[in-house]
Amino acid sequence: MTIIAVPELAKPEIRNHHKLRHLKKMAIGPFAQTCAEIRFVTDIEKFDKIEAALVQAQQQQTWELFIAYFNQQYHVAITFLTEQTPLEEVLTTATEVITELAGPVELDILAGDANYGDWDSCYAN
Repeated sequence: MTIIAVPELAKPEIRNHHKLRHLKKMAIGPFAQTCAEIRFVTDIEKFDKIEAALVQAQQQQTWELFIAYFNQQYHVAITFLTEQTPLEEVLTTATEVITELAGPVELDILAGDANYGDWDSCYAN
C-alpha cells in the first residue's frame, strides 16, 4: 500500500467575523473535508461485489463515496469531514473491504484536502 500526500493549495484563513455559513461555504474549520482516492487493479467481474460492500461500509460511516472502473483499474474516492474521522480509520475500513473481496492487491492511495488539494498535479502521470 502506497500513500501519496496531495499537496495543498492556498486555503482561506478563519477570521473572527466568519459565521458558520461562511466556514461551510469555504469548506474550512469544522467543515474541512479530506479525500482519499484508492486505486487498485483487479478483475472487473468483482465490481458489483466490491461496490456493494463499500456502499454498506459507507452507510455505517459518514462518507461520501465514488466508485469507478476505468483505465483497467478501480478508483474509489472517499470524502469525509476531516474533524469527524481520522484518515487512518477510513483507510483501514476501506482497505479491509477491498482486500477481503479482491484478494491481496497493490493499493495506491492519494490523500489530501478535498477542496484545497492540488489534485491536478497528482493526475499528471
